[in-house]
Amino acid sequence: MIKLKHTIIILLSLLLFSCESDDKVILEEGGNVFFNFETIDVERSSSQPLIVELLYQGPKRNQDIMIPYTVSFPSENAAIEGEDFLLPQSDFFTIKRGTAVARVTLLQRVINNQDALQNRFVVFNLQPTNGLTIGDASTMRSSITINLNPAGTPEETDPNDPRDFIGDKKFVINVGTTTLKIPYFSDSENIRDTNNGNITRAVIALHGSGRNASRQYENIMEAARLESNQLDSLLLIAPQFLEEEDIDNFRLDEEHLYWSSVGWRIGFNSRDEETNPRPERASSYTVMDSLLANLSKYPNLKTIVITGHSAGAQFVNRYSASSPYPDELMVQGVDIQFISNNPGSYVYMDNKRKVLGTLNTYEIPTVNCSGYNEYRYGLDDLPTYLRDIGGEDIIRDRLLQRKITYLIGQNDNDPNFEGFDDSCNAILQGRDRFERAINYFGHLIDFYGIAIEENQKLEIVPGIGHSSNGMYTSEVGRRNIFRN
Repeated sequence: MIKLKHTIIILLSLLLFSCESDDKVILEEGGNVFFNFETIDVERSSSQPLIVELLYQGPKRNQDIMIPYTVSFPSENAAIEGEDFLLPQSDFFTIKRGTAVARVTLLQRVINNQDALQNRFVVFNLQPTNGLTIGDASTMRSSITINLNPAGTPEETDPNDPRDFIGDKKFVINVGTTTLKIPYFSDSENIRDTNNGNITRAVIALHGSGRNASRQYENIMEAARLESNQLDSLLLIAPQFLEEEDIDNFRLDEEHLYWSSVGWRIGFNSRDEETNPRPERASSYTVMDSLLANLSKYPNLKTIVITGHSAGAQFVNRYSASSPYPDELMVQGVDIQFISNNPGSYVYMDNKRKVLGTLNTYEIPTVNCSGYNEYRYGLDDLPTYLRDIGGEDIIRDRLLQRKITYLIGQNDNDPNFEGFDDSCNAILQGRDRFERAINYFGHLIDFYGIAIEENQKLEIVPGIGHSSNGMYTSEVGRRNIFRN
């Protein structure tokens, strides 16, 4: 929430133009451009763009007014781009012709930097422009100072404490005659208690490669609070797919399922190692099917959204194309939607890839990368779950029917990002995550034609890089997760 230090807003719009009855446009130069305030306090918890008014006072103009600006930082307690805020991709503000007020974006997003324990500042300075005076006659207001308040005291967490890292609730599934389970975080005490008639929408948020489902839950909850009118009717779930090191580190019992580092995100069966034997194994997709079957028992549930970031988005991409269970939900009257955020790779429906340097040409690669179409990246050599549901032809048919939104952060374009998949299989899909998203949606159009756009779309999230919090709390993210 933005707190304005000025308590009285002077309405200038009635004074800006002559009250003459004719429509003659005055072309003479002159006039003032200035901010509506000199100082703004911003709470760290705000993740909305910071928008202020830029005012023009002077003769009416029939051309846009373009005002360049610079960003400066005080020598003491300067805010840090990327740690405290994200800037929009522009170096000027625009006041449209014939208007006197423009709403301009100063910060694309405020970041709740937990290391910022004192106020931090950033200043926007309007620059001289031919024919205009920067600042108004009385207070000038040619610059505006943004005061980012200190972060709230974070809750103490210990990644080595199972109460902090491992989900405090357990979802149980039956495999044969064996009871197995995975942890999860949720705003419900027990998601198997399906008597809550208020629930109309459930959101399942999948963690990334670090398996920090707690952080994923916090991020999706933060986004949900920005849509606060829905909280009573909303069920949030962040399941946790463990690896063997989690079993060892937290000394979890033998009922806990675990997977390889890649296996959980692409539907492989859970592990059964001599060090941690299990009586049965299960695909991570079977676990999700069981979770959906449980949610379908909520009496007034209308919509289920499955979303994920990074490795979790890889899960979403491949699960959406394979599981038969969404069809059963649709028959029951439950709409199911998938949202993929910034995955590192995608499953392609054929063995063609985008030809580098072309607009929309997809051909079989000529480079030496023999495994580029094996499952995870393509449909060769499918694992058990995907063979059992009918194989590649069924997968191709199912993907076309699914409601899927592919979200990609505008700034998720760093090929040196830690954990980035730089194998030749992935590089053939694109040189960075942003390019891979664009190329994949182009592949879908190349393979299915424009029919794919009836149920699926690609959207770019402005100003966001590889951040699940940034993606979920953005306007684009919240619209797709909570309103569609």
